[in-house]
Amino acid sequence: MKNLYSPSMLKSYLSCKYTIFNEVNEEKLNLKKIELTKNDQLRVEKGNIHEKNYLKELKKKFKKVIDLKNSDLSKEEKVPKTIQAMKEGWEIIYGGYLKRDKWRGEFDFLIINRNLKSKFGDYSYEVIDTKNSNKPKPDHIIQLGMYTYMLEGTQGVLPKRFTIF
Repeated sequence: MKNLYSPSMLKSYLSCKYTIFNEVNEEKLNLKKIELTKNDQLRVEKGNIHEKNYLKELKKKFKKVIDLKNSDLSKEEKVPKTIQAMKEGWEIIYGGYLKRDKWRGEFDFLIINRNLKSKFGDYSYEVIDTKNSNKPKPDHIIQLGMYTYMLEGTQGVLPKRFTIF
């Protein structure tokens, strides 16, 4: 099995160095995940609502919005679909999936940047991630940095910024 890493795994590792070990060895060691507390469930639910509301706002501002998050595609199928959407110049790509080296992950949004050329043409993309938080945390920045790293590998140019909303 080829090891692949995601920005979320890195974020989890920074919180607890045993998280990845436990995830990788879950079946072998017959580990059981603890259920989310009511507070954790509410936090996740509020985060999902925040993300969906932001998608609604983006749909008001942009005409070409593609939703890959709610598709029936597997993670592996989302990679070429994400690249295809980038080639086609979609203004907003929601829930796409990228890979680079041993890294892979699903971002919240890519937004078109018409001020920076890429291998796709007179435009490139930047990452936007929604966080239900009052202020950015270091692990948010690291996570978005990894998405940006993967995006650079896909479009051939490093975005100048990423956004947390």
